[in-house]
Amino acid sequence: MGLFGLFGKKNRAAAPAETAAEGPFLEDYAGIQAEVTDLEGRLLFTAKLLGVEEDHGDLHLLSGSSIPQELEEPLPVRLRGYSIRKSKAAHLEGVIRPSEDERIWRAEKLALSKLENERAYFRMDVAMDASIAAVGRPGAEEEPCKLVDLSVGGVRIASPNQHQVGERLLLSVDLTPGKPPSTILCQILRVIGQERDYEYGCRFIELNDADEDRIVQVMFALQRRQSGRI
Repeated sequence: MGLFGLFGKKNRAAAPAETAAEGPFLEDYAGIQAEVTDLEGRLLFTAKLLGVEEDHGDLHLLSGSSIPQELEEPLPVRLRGYSIRKSKAAHLEGVIRPSEDERIWRAEKLALSKLENERAYFRMDVAMDASIAAVGRPGAEEEPCKLVDLSVGGVRIASPNQHQVGERLLLSVDLTPGKPPSTILCQILRVIGQERDYEYGCRFIELNDADEDRIVQVMFALQRRQSGRI
């Protein structure tokens, strides 16, 4: 699944990246779960890349799509996903067009643009109320917090309480109004001290499919709201 920087925009050094070698074997990236964005970085959908041959393949949707099936011309896109085979985040470029199956988009003219050593994910700035509870800390109580940004890989949390790198937190957040809150296990990777609150860059641990889909839908809704489409 899987990108723009994982957690937070402040004081983040760019991860070292490799320029793609000439003539890459795109079959090495078959099966990756990818985030598909337009050339301006807007998230279109998430999908699994299958059936890769030469410079084309099929994108099987893992989430809803924000683009219509009736495209007059192929749409230029970027794909970002994590290759287990390469143990790197892969960035590809190409064009997509609809297929007869509305759950599949055809990807063509695919080319690998770069590889990165770190996983990275598309993320959106948010301002959501939530709560966290420290896992494994005797007597720990649930404490209110704010979500600062969100991705399918993790979250940045603001809290007045101090926690440590490596600590695990049980995050409870209402991702979908009218449905029970999602409870997600995460681990602190990074601590940022602020004047009022601490901010914690966290990765999700064993995120289930239902919560992953909810997160993607939240991100789509935020994009629509920010672009004035709703």
